[in-house]
Amino acid sequence: MKRPVIAIDVDDVLADNAAGFVAFSNKKWGTTLTVDDYDEHWSDVWKTDWEETLRRRDVFLGSGAQNEYDYIDGAKDVLEKLKASYDLYVVTARMLRTKDDTQAWIHKHYPGIFTDETIHFAGVWDNPDKNSHKQTKADVLIGLGVDYFIDDQLKHCLGAAEKGITSIIFGDYKWNQAQDLPKNIVRCHTWREVEEYFANQH
Repeated sequence: MKRPVIAIDVDDVLADNAAGFVAFSNKKWGTTLTVDDYDEHWSDVWKTDWEETLRRRDVFLGSGAQNEYDYIDGAKDVLEKLKASYDLYVVTARMLRTKDDTQAWIHKHYPGIFTDETIHFAGVWDNPDKNSHKQTKADVLIGLGVDYFIDDQLKHCLGAAEKGITSIIFGDYKWNQAQDLPKNIVRCHTWREVEEYFANQH
């Protein structure tokens, strides 16, 4: 019998991305950003034009800063429990050029957790243009047969929910606030709440 599948995002769900990004930016470019200033549209965070945004993106991605990210508290313990009943996949919007670093980071902090050792890259930012923000991970999730999806970005949860995938919007971040959520999207502020949610699915 096929086990239900949970797909899990990397940044700000497994990895403390916003804090690491802000710290790097403040050190490298003298910004005074906080986590509340973070957004996936880096041009909005940096207040830079497209050309400068791409230049800074390449500096950031080439720096190895993502390799030094902390992990999100509680994630590993909860996933260790969930893997007994679910198949666990990693689905990220990171650029494909970060594949080796991302896999190394996952294997370091979450060894033996994921059913599929392959990290699935959604390709959202690999051909970046000003419409990248409209793309979601929904097609990748459908292709993987995902039943549940955990992500910190509202647009990805909404895209998945529209395809009938139950989604968990993770964290209480400034960038993922919403007044109303569809019935098949729930918010879990912490991994402990994720654990409680899945405990109630049986």
